[in-house]
Amino acid sequence: MSSSYDFLFKVVVLGEGAVGKTAVVTRFSHGFFRTDYKTTIGSQFAVKNIDIRTSASESVTVKLQIWDVAGQSRFQILRPMYYRGSSGGVLVYDVSRRRTFIVLEEWLEELFKAVGKKIPLVLVANKTDLPDRVVEPSEGKEFAEKHNMPYIESSAKTGEGIVDIFDNLGRTLVQKRSHEN
Repeated sequence: MSSSYDFLFKVVVLGEGAVGKTAVVTRFSHGFFRTDYKTTIGSQFAVKNIDIRTSASESVTVKLQIWDVAGQSRFQILRPMYYRGSSGGVLVYDVSRRRTFIVLEEWLEELFKAVGKKIPLVLVANKTDLPDRVVEPSEGKEFAEKHNMPYIESSAKTGEGIVDIFDNLGRTLVQKRSHEN
């Protein structure tokens, strides 16, 4: 992988514990899925370059610094320091656990308070491969619409939607940066 890039963005991945944040990041950055993830302590991060098309004939290389932030409440005191400086984020919930969807507003509040402004986010309905879904796509889409963010269904296990999450966010961040300059 080339070390040259046109843009560098810090991206934070947030949501309740065990919604699959680490699995999403690992699938995207390393291309595989494991069944034996351990609880993330504090945070961990991955770096990956992606190419974003800016026109029919041009593209830019975006380096994403992806911060996978611990979801358990005992890490709440640490999270704001990991959020600072984030350009964008991925808000994840588990479609088989309603509580992880219900608390999304609290995650947004915590993030925006720490960052000091609203940043582009993608809402991710994860674990769509599981048979016991309790949060319907319409509910996720409604939440995403209300908060002006894209909605993507994913399964870190099968790989469905994973690349779309980061391509979508990368494209949004490049457009935002271009409009600021």
